[in-house]
Amino acid sequence: MLFKAPNDIEELVTALKDADANTYLISGGTDLIIKLRKNRIYSGTIIDMKGIRSLEYIREESEHIKLGANTTFTQIINSPVLQQHAACLAQAAGQIGSTQIRNVATVGGNIGNAFAGADCIPALMAMDAQVKVICSKGETYVKNVADIILGSGKNSLRKDEAIIEIQFPIQGAGGRTAFGKIGSRSRVTIAKINIAAFVRLDGSKKRIEEARIFLGALGPRAFRSEIVEEAMVGRTISPELFNSFAAALTAQVDAAIAGRSSQEYKREAIRGLADEVFCKLFGDLSQEVKQDER
Repeated sequence: MLFKAPNDIEELVTALKDADANTYLISGGTDLIIKLRKNRIYSGTIIDMKGIRSLEYIREESEHIKLGANTTFTQIINSPVLQQHAACLAQAAGQIGSTQIRNVATVGGNIGNAFAGADCIPALMAMDAQVKVICSKGETYVKNVADIILGSGKNSLRKDEAIIEIQFPIQGAGGRTAFGKIGSRSRVTIAKINIAAFVRLDGSKKRIEEARIFLGALGPRAFRSEIVEEAMVGRTISPELFNSFAAALTAQVDAAIAGRSSQEYKREAIRGLADEVFCKLFGDLSQEVKQDER
C-alpha cells in the first residue's frame, strides 16, 4: 500500500494526478480500516489530506458559512458561528461516534464516505449546502451535496477529485434548524432514523413560510420529504401542527420502506423523534405544545 500525505493544496493536486481505481482519499480516516477489511483491499494508494491545515476552518464570508474539508466534528460542535446559523449541523456533529472519533473525523470525509446513515449529510442538505471540489488539473468547481451522494458508500466524485470546502448560505431572520436521531443505543450509535429540518417563519414568528426536511437511514441516501414539508408550510405553530408533523413523518416512513421488516418499528419510533425535532425548532415559542401532547 502506497501512502501519500500532502501538506498543501499544490501537493494534493500533484498526488491526484496519479489517482486511479485503487486510490483512496481520507481526511480523518475513521472508516478506512473498516472499508479495507470489508472489501479485502490489500494494495493501492492512500492519499491522506489531514496534513493540509489550510483546509481546517469555519468562517462567515459573503453571506455564506464556509467550512474547510478538514474541519472536525468537535470543531463544528464548539463553533459559535454554527450554533447560531446552523444549529442542525452542530447538533448532528454532537451525535456522531465517540469523543475520540469526533476529534479526528472530518466533515469532508463524512460526505465522501457517503454512508446511508451519516448524520451530517441530511443536516448539510437541509442547509442547502454545496461542496467545492478540486481535480488533478488544479481546477475547482462547486457541486450540491445532494449531487455528491449517489447511494450507500457511493459518491459521484472521480478518482482524481477531492472535496476541499463546504459552504451554505446564511439563512437570516426567521430561519431555524434542528436535528434528531434514533439509534440502537443512546451513545456511539449508528442512526436507524435521522431528521434534519430547516424552517423559515414569517415576521410574526407564528407562521411557517418555508420548510426543508431531510431524512436519513430510510434508504441508500438521505432524501427530501415533500410529504412532511407540505404538512408544515403555511401553518401556524400549534399542537395541531405537531400532530400533522408527526403524522406526515409516519406517512413518509410507510412510503419509503413499505413492506420491510423495520417498517412497524420505524413508523412508531419516528413519532418520538418528531417530538424532539419539533421542540428544538419551536420550543421557545410554544412550550404548551409539548405539555398538551403529554
